[in-house]
Amino acid sequence: MEKVIVTYDKVGNTLDVWFRKPCEAICEEIGRGVIIKKNKKGEVIGFEKLNYFSSVKAHKEGIFSLPVEVVVA
Repeated sequence: MEKVIVTYDKVGNTLDVWFRKPCEAICEEIGRGVIIKKNKKGEVIGFEKLNYFSSVKAHKEGIFSLPVEVVVA
């Protein structure tokens, strides 16, 4: 299994998650600011969440953290 890559773009306020090395993808918005990324075979290889932090004040002042839970099975 490849590494999961999580990046947060502070300027765009987006959270990007890749299930493998980022590559060219076909994107499909599925609602509520969530974009699914697929490869040419149609397999989901990642997703993006637009407007990740909804608090404009917290976003502008940089008062936020990324709530991520990691479970190893």
